Amino acid sequence: MKKWVKGLCVGMVALSLSAIGSVQASPETYYAGKSIRIVIPFSPGGGTDTFGRLIGQYLGKHVPGSPTVISENVTGAGGLLGSNEFAERVAHDGTTLLTASGHLNLRAFLGLRGLRLDLNALEPVVAAPMGHVTAIATRAGIDKPEDLAQAKGRLTKGITDPIGLLESLIALEMFDLNYRPVPGYSGRGDTRIAFERGELMINTQSTPAYLSRVVPLIEEGKAMPLFAIGFIDADGNPVRDPAVPDMITAPELYERIHGEKPSGMVWEAFKAVVPLVQNTRGTLWMHGDIPDDAKEALRIGVERMVADPEFIAASERILEGYEIIHGDDLGQIKDSMAAASPEVIAFLREMLSTRFGTQFED
Repeated sequence: MKKWVKGLCVGMVALSLSAIGSVQASPETYYAGKSIRIVIPFSPGGGTDTFGRLIGQYLGKHVPGSPTVISENVTGAGGLLGSNEFAERVAHDGTTLLTASGHLNLRAFLGLRGLRLDLNALEPVVAAPMGHVTAIATRAGIDKPEDLAQAKGRLTKGITDPIGLLESLIALEMFDLNYRPVPGYSGRGDTRIAFERGELMINTQSTPAYLSRVVPLIEEGKAMPLFAIGFIDADGNPVRDPAVPDMITAPELYERIHGEKPSGMVWEAFKAVVPLVQNTRGTLWMHGDIPDDAKEALRIGVERMVADPEFIAASERILEGYEIIHGDDLGQIKDSMAAASPEVIAFLREMLSTRFGTQFED
């Protein structure tokens, strides 16, 4: 074969391989024939698990290439086992994603000892919010939330993992309330049962749990709602929980009691904690350095998924009225972390370590 003919053939083969490679690398074909594994670092049946499985059920149908999506519970050490596997032991190619709760995000944000998850190295794919409501037993002897400072008796609040209750603990700090934390509870459900039995005076539940399990206590005259944690908008202003729009938020109650808006370090801590917890009942994370085609394919898949009537109906039922966060709105998750000053982070770590013995990385 003449040299120029041989060179032409080699060049044509290289061109063909290049063309094939470019097709394989496009967002429309990146996931073709692949599987996506969604790591859920918590046990089946909880809020984070139901969110992860909701996304897993529908995402693969809409991501270009129609990948198989497998949701897998990797449990242990309060979410650390599955989170650390995702952080350190999987390929950064977009075939493994992580479902995290708002409180797991908060643990990573504060640098909980033993947790290797670096949120700065991740990007959110899709998220869903969740509100929380704080109630007080009527035997505290107050007629309305504005009388909180006049509450009688020993004010007790059940403590599970303190970071898992941080939005409610910071709210109580904002009111400078003299309460006694009672440790040893395994979850919010256990604290609610103790509240029902009269063993605790103050209790905070997710808004759906409040509506289904605490409202009956209010109707029986055993409890009174104090405030919803609420949400924080991009300008740092309180926003009411859409599931209980007529309920006052903690910052609003503070202003009614004191005649001025909250301020100072506790307020700054509240503004840092609340968006990260309330906006992310569940967050699906991807590694920030996966191929751009994978990122674009996931973005396309989410946009198609949230427009799917079947998914809309399922999410309304499973997420109990809260709307999926996607697209540009996901920026608020990272923005809330970026807005927290080192002083706020140090304050939160000091409070948690001093009062509750929580340990953080140095």
